[in-house]
Amino acid sequence: MYLSFIDIFDLFLRFLAIGQLSLLCHYILSKKQSLSSVLAIAVTICLCAYLLLTAPLPDHNYGILRGILLFFTEVAPYLLWLFVFSLFKDNFEPNKWPPWIKASIVLALIWFMYFFGYMKGRGAFHQMNHIIELLVIFHIVFITIKEFPDDLVEARRNARLVTVICTCMYATLILLLELGDATLRDSSTFSLLNAGVVLVSTSVFSWYYFNDKFTDKAKVVLIEEDKEDKAFSPTIPLVFKNVHQQLCQLMLDGFYEETQLSIKQLANKLNTPEHQLRELINTHLGYRNFSDFLSSYRIPAACAQFEDINYIRKPILTIALELGYGSIATFNRTFKAQKGMTPKEYRNKFQK
Repeated sequence: MYLSFIDIFDLFLRFLAIGQLSLLCHYILSKKQSLSSVLAIAVTICLCAYLLLTAPLPDHNYGILRGILLFFTEVAPYLLWLFVFSLFKDNFEPNKWPPWIKASIVLALIWFMYFFGYMKGRGAFHQMNHIIELLVIFHIVFITIKEFPDDLVEARRNARLVTVICTCMYATLILLLELGDATLRDSSTFSLLNAGVVLVSTSVFSWYYFNDKFTDKAKVVLIEEDKEDKAFSPTIPLVFKNVHQQLCQLMLDGFYEETQLSIKQLANKLNTPEHQLRELINTHLGYRNFSDFLSSYRIPAACAQFEDINYIRKPILTIALELGYGSIATFNRTFKAQKGMTPKEYRNKFQK
């Protein structure tokens, strides 16, 4: 087997990137584990498999290893999808999924192991899977951007930007090349460029992650964050005292009833920078999402009406809309998450 200088340099870059990713996995494993960190390790392993699978080597040299590498490469977008959910959704709890969903995931894994591991991707499903993966990436972009304004955790907001700008754009490009003409994808120039991009990305991320200045901010991405014992100031710092007093008064006056109220609108109302208000609500009041902060006022206000016999004939939809919720579905979902029962069940409990 003859390898050109470009191919050898390509392999060198790939193994450097794999080495960095391996060290990162080792570091994450040495810390307290969470679902996010486990999924991050799984995605990292898949990226290593992709780097090995797409190396400038003839397919017949891989032997049985090709099927294994192909399996991990093809499940990468789905694992990335789960990782994004675990990272950005505070209520992401797979252990509470219905049995049919868990069974479907197991069956899908068995099929992937057979088709990609044993059959090595020979069949029409290979291209079909690329289309499905592309839809999964689009959904990742959608949920990442949609919930960006509501997110109060600065490190997690940065992670959203990285997810959309870097990860999803890269994955989309690779999938489009898989679906299109293989000439560019299989060229030595693209292979070298691809390896270089991955190496630079892993180097920048590793520097950012291990640099003492950024460690505390980065750990929200990959290391277990104890949400119940998380540290936020029990007292409001002097610099936030005035804004906090204004915020409390504004909420007591019922400003939370504004429909589609955003943190930007609230910051403008308080005449304070948005990032400072976000820090106050997240770091010093303990809320991870702006919607949770609003619900801390809206749900008690709804409960007060449900418990009052004078509001027994007032429709639940009317109460939800008056409190600022855009739809009854959002109100029902939020209410049940906080109270463990639907608004109707709660009202019946007090007004039988």
